[in-house]
Amino acid sequence: MSIIGIVSMKGGVGKTSTTANIAAALAAVLGPNRVSVIDLDPQDALHWHFGVDSKAGACKQAVRGGDWSGAIVESQYDVQCLPYGRASESEREAFEELLSQDAGWLGQQLEDAGLGDEGIVLVDVPPGPSVYLKQVFACADLILIVLLADAGSYATVPSMESWLKDMSVLRPELNSFYVLNQVDRTQVLNRDVTELLQGHLGARIAPICIHHDEAVREALAFRQPVVAYAPHGQASKDIAQLAAWLIDNLSQ
Repeated sequence: MSIIGIVSMKGGVGKTSTTANIAAALAAVLGPNRVSVIDLDPQDALHWHFGVDSKAGACKQAVRGGDWSGAIVESQYDVQCLPYGRASESEREAFEELLSQDAGWLGQQLEDAGLGDEGIVLVDVPPGPSVYLKQVFACADLILIVLLADAGSYATVPSMESWLKDMSVLRPELNSFYVLNQVDRTQVLNRDVTELLQGHLGARIAPICIHHDEAVREALAFRQPVVAYAPHGQASKDIAQLAAWLIDNLSQ
């Protein structure tokens, strides 16, 4: 099993859409039952991208003491989806308390869920530092940090770098890369920030960026990954290349 954590230091950067679309692109290459997505963001939005329901998901199952295998939902896009699930505030608090007590809980739960030795699991976590982010850092094989090419995202890079430095004490072997989302080179500021981030981060930034494409939002409205909704669109092409790049990195 290979685990990819999809994270961000701020909201509104398309982290969840990126998670879903990369997963669908990976499944198109690897085939059925090889790719899973786990939603650890209390917003519980990831399942919308696959057109599946969200009921007793990750949060409730954990609070009830059960494993996740019974809550994983098969989607028509060859991606297995575990929603965060509809949860009360007390259930969310209990879940987060559980996570805070055992740094290795997520890794063990993924193994117990029987996702398979040959699979890739993508885990979506809420923006910024949290107990969910700590869990992902403890078990991931690769961290993908989603940024927009704007001043707001650029301003979060020092905070993320500080977090990564702290985590590297525990996981010095963990690879992390930034990926630029919604890049629009027709906009001067967007183009300038893209070049600034690429120059500043160097090899730490993925060589493929995801260009701005209205099909991404349209796909969500139809509850589909963009690679299924508009397979020949620019974003779909970018995401397919990014998925291939991720496979290469995980196989090294």
